Amino acid sequence: MTTGATPSLQPSIEESAPIMPWEKGAASQQGGRHEQQDRWGLFQPHNREGLLAIVADGMGGHLEGALGAQIVIDTARDFILHPPSSLETDPPAALNQLSQRIHTVINNRSETARSTLVMVWLAGGRAYWLNIGDSRLYHFRGGRRLMRTRDHSVVQLLTDLGEIQESEMGAHPAQNRLYRCLGGEELPRADQGDLVIQAGDLLALCSDGVWEHVTESEVWNTTLDHGSAAAAQRLVDTAVQRGGVEADNATLVLLRAASDAAGDAPRWLRWLSAGFTSLLNRDRR
Repeated sequence: MTTGATPSLQPSIEESAPIMPWEKGAASQQGGRHEQQDRWGLFQPHNREGLLAIVADGMGGHLEGALGAQIVIDTARDFILHPPSSLETDPPAALNQLSQRIHTVINNRSETARSTLVMVWLAGGRAYWLNIGDSRLYHFRGGRRLMRTRDHSVVQLLTDLGEIQESEMGAHPAQNRLYRCLGGEELPRADQGDLVIQAGDLLALCSDGVWEHVTESEVWNTTLDHGSAAAAQRLVDTAVQRGGVEADNATLVLLRAASDAAGDAPRWLRWLSAGFTSLLNRDRR
């Protein structure tokens, strides 16, 4: 199992032998904030197929935000170590059960801690996802975005109403105003869904500190060119740099389904191949 907290901490790895062909990468930066309140995790059940990926962005002020996000990760780790049978038979119900459990634990530990949550359970060629708040999941194929989760925020509502463009969401003054989260009096109301995964697909889970400053094409191209691990670090570094002295915490998890397709070769190899093809075609004229 792999988890992430602050950039200064090296996450422990306790994964079993690879059982799904996923190329994984994750990175997190504190940015200009006084504290790192993002957390991420990658968890595999012992002796079972499947992979759970999570990003949580803590809320609730100094210390409490970090506590809320850490509870997300700790509760998810325990959930995967002792998974319910529904994780195999009814994954959406299991993920909803996990989100409810996290909500309860946060409230038992603190009156003010809150957290966003985006998670995806990968099993059997499908990806089952759940999100609460404005941490996002993106699904890319062939360089095109097939889906992203919908934020539970004021700016998402403004976008839905046509008041602002999607590209303006990150810079809007109301960007941090959320109406759903984990923790608090209201029961969590998550969005859920599932995706069919094909070889070469890319899933990206990230906090708002990433999607505010990094474009979708950059996520796809950087991953294709450098691999998931290096791309995650490059992209969070870019997000923090563009955010300036007040840059938010930035956290990104990249999951790419293994593919040997020629179209998924690194950019330099594609250019080289295109050059040889052009030369051969010219000689045949």
